[in-house]
Amino acid sequence: MLGLFLAFMQSVYGDDSIVSVNNSTTSKVVVYRESNFLGSAISYKIFSGDSLLVKLKNNSYFIYSCSPGVYDIHINKLSNMKVHLKVEPGKTYYLRFDLRIGFWSSVPELSLIDSISAYPAIHNGSMRLLDKQNTPFVRPKNRFGMNLNLGGGFDNSTWATTSDGKEATTSFGGGFALGLKYGHEFSQHFDLAFDLNYQASSLNPYISNGNVTFNRGILSVTPSYIVPIDGGDAMRLKFGAGIDSYFGSNLSIELSKMSGGFDDNWTYKNSFGYHLSAIFEQNISDKWSLNYGLKWYTVSYTFDKGGISYPTDSKIKSPNGSGIDFLFGVYYHF
Repeated sequence: MLGLFLAFMQSVYGDDSIVSVNNSTTSKVVVYRESNFLGSAISYKIFSGDSLLVKLKNNSYFIYSCSPGVYDIHINKLSNMKVHLKVEPGKTYYLRFDLRIGFWSSVPELSLIDSISAYPAIHNGSMRLLDKQNTPFVRPKNRFGMNLNLGGGFDNSTWATTSDGKEATTSFGGGFALGLKYGHEFSQHFDLAFDLNYQASSLNPYISNGNVTFNRGILSVTPSYIVPIDGGDAMRLKFGAGIDSYFGSNLSIELSKMSGGFDDNWTYKNSFGYHLSAIFEQNISDKWSLNYGLKWYTVSYTFDKGGISYPTDSKIKSPNGSGIDFLFGVYYHF
């Protein structure tokens, strides 16, 4: 029934049955954004040509009064995704803002919508009317969350041979890591982060009658240079270089079920190394963000003591623990 009523009103009054027009020579473009958790923290800039119209917030709309003519409306600086409008006198046009889900991030887009479809969204009782001076979202400076890293070391040590003739090796770098991060953005371009991770690398390929695992704790300090993407409200790149402290390093050997094998635990002295990182950070709401990135690191270990034996191979006595990891993180901002 509502649709029939709106269609009747539109046939009588034209497209201005939703947003009234006082002057028949004046036209309007209404840009609206429905409530959505994804990207809710971000205020997107809406442009007409090179002129900023509004910073569009989540669950809000903006009325742009304009003279008849041709307009190119687009989001941020994405002029290749513009909506080309030929605005006629006394008409009102409706553009719906949406986020298209991509593999790494969400892509904002505008769609031209008829007035009947726009009415329920704009008049849902909670959508806010904005003016050009609306205050943009201010992202919190602090963040805390969880790291999940997966990578590979540059140097491997052979411990066994599989039934099909492949060498089973363990690296002193890479493996699976789980940990915590605290970070603080001191300015738009400077960030300092502290990471505490536990990382382990195991025998590869897997064998059923044994394993050799290298475990270590890693405390990292990373100052980073921030490159804001379109103002940095939604997305940022962070390029960092920092130091790592490696502690509790332990090589667990479980090969007694193999001919000539043995079980033992070898510990290594605490070590220092350094790293380089490149991270893409995206806010998915006003409090949460996701990180994706790469970390290159270098470190050397020194054998400390064993239980019943000790290494004779120099690659195991002073192993190279350098490697590269893929980084993923989920963080709460406060």
